[in-house]
Order: sequence, then structure tokens, then C-alpha cells
Amino acid sequence: MEKTIEMTGIEAMQWAREISKIPQGDFTICFFPYSRIQGMAGEKMIVKEHCKWRTQLPQDCFKVDAENFFLFEDQEGNPKMCYRILIRYMGFPQDGYKLHKINWL
Repeated sequence: MEKTIEMTGIEAMQWAREISKIPQGDFTICFFPYSRIQGMAGEKMIVKEHCKWRTQLPQDCFKVDAENFFLFEDQEGNPKMCYRILIRYMGFPQDGYKLHKINWL
């Protein structure tokens, strides 16, 4: 049985930023969506492949500290964001996008 690869949330954020600097560099991210209207996280995890880290855009407006969010572009280049704490797995190209469990504690 294969052992789950774990990494800290801080490491994962750093890897995503650095890999996104490479022209063909991208990553896979798996997270629970958060509904501001309902005030709770969804039950079904979202998987986005071929994403790139991005910086904050002028239209990005946060009611909570921006450090709570992870900003990225999806495969089509659309700006997306999610709460960092709701990210469960990330995959990177150097190991064939094998999903790493993200440990936030």
C-alpha cells in the first residue's frame, strides 16, 4: 500500500508560486469551496488541474485578511481563489502530479 505524501500548507504555497514562474509550470489543487452566502464550506471537493499561482487583482476585494486566501488561475486563465485552510491536496509536475496531502497544523 502506498504511503500518503504530506507537506505543510506553507511548503505547498511556496512550491505553487515557484513552479508558476516556469513557462510550462502548473499544479493541481483540490479544495472544498466556500459559500459566502451560506457561510459554510461545501461537502464536495473541487479539483482544478493545470493551475498557476497569481497575484491579487485590483477587483479582488476581501472582507477578511487576504492572507487567508490562495489566489490562482485555472486552466483557462480565469482568476480563482479559495480559502487556504480548505485546500486538502496539491499535485506538482516533478512527481507526475501525484497528490500531496496538505497539512495546515
